Amino acid sequence: MTQFIVRKIILVLMIAVIYSCNLEKENKSTASKTQTLFTLLDAKETGIDFLNKVKNQKVVSLILGGPNKYYKFSNDQLVKIFDKIKSNFISKGYFVLVIPSMRTPQKIIDLAIAEFKSDAHVISSIDKKAYLSSLALATYIVVTCDSTSMISEASTSGKPIFVAHMKPKRNNYRFKKFFQLFKDMGVIKDLGETVESWKYNKFNEAERIAIQINKKIKN
Repeated sequence: MTQFIVRKIILVLMIAVIYSCNLEKENKSTASKTQTLFTLLDAKETGIDFLNKVKNQKVVSLILGGPNKYYKFSNDQLVKIFDKIKSNFISKGYFVLVIPSMRTPQKIIDLAIAEFKSDAHVISSIDKKAYLSSLALATYIVVTCDSTSMISEASTSGKPIFVAHMKPKRNNYRFKKFFQLFKDMGVIKDLGETVESWKYNKFNEAERIAIQINKKIKN
């Protein structure tokens, strides 16, 4: 079971690395402005309208997943997550970027707009550039607990990551093993824990992360 988790993490990170390389090739015209994938993108070049809104602000990027066989994503659970973000971040002067994924239903996007109001900018459609920009701009990243892939991809940013947990519909053993592994590696904390800055090695090389994961399993 643990080996399955390892293989999945490695696969996700390999895809992230390949995507990063392709994106870098496509953006040679801006290479002099950026040294890594996770660098502030120029608003005029990307066409992303939120960049000017968050200029010189502390930013929290909330990456939303969606319902699956393990998590229901009820309104009550989402409101609790949004309330934690309000109390932990917005009350301390942070601006929130809300980024949906392919599995995020429109009703969840609408709920986020209604709950956060002017304290957040909610992307209403799937936008890879907006997603990458949100990782670059973020001081902290919050990811919903339904996707180990999204958490693994967020870890390539090197930014502190909080996982927004929800009550599972069924036994989520694999998720628990994944969460504990990434906690032990210093990558994630649970949303609601003390907001503080921490560092970990940026997971931008699949081979290197595989070695680290295997070491943790053997110890």
